[in-house]
Amino acid sequence: MVAQLTEALAKAALNETERRAVARIVARLEEDLGDDLLAVWLYGSRARGEADPNETHYDRRSDIDMMAIVGPGRDAGAFSWEFTPKLIAAAEAEGDSPPYYSMHFHQLEWLIDRRRIRSFFFAEVDRDKLVLAGGDLEGDEYR
Repeated sequence: MVAQLTEALAKAALNETERRAVARIVARLEEDLGDDLLAVWLYGSRARGEADPNETHYDRRSDIDMMAIVGPGRDAGAFSWEFTPKLIAAAEAEGDSPPYYSMHFHQLEWLIDRRRIRSFFFAEVDRDKLVLAGGDLEGDEYR
């Protein structure tokens, strides 16, 4: 799985500090969730390669948008609250500012529902995402 993460991060519009912070976040998610972690995706301008990874001005720096899909064994909302301090610690450990890291947690059923109703937002996530861990979850069983 390290190769998958390394390859995805190489495609992303991230600087080295951000790459290390994202890798630390993904490792912590894998450790905390184990088999309940189905996917971690980077999406948005950082995944599309549109953001300037060297921008430092607080008003122009792009967020690092990530999404984790968890299996039925976990409550995504509860885990989000539990994980937030760990995300903050990961960004700070790499010397970066935590508010630029955005992590959304969702149940697998939410993903299936968003695709079923053809959510515009989720169509954009599917189009642009880089798979950091797990899979793309795009097979027929996820539609």
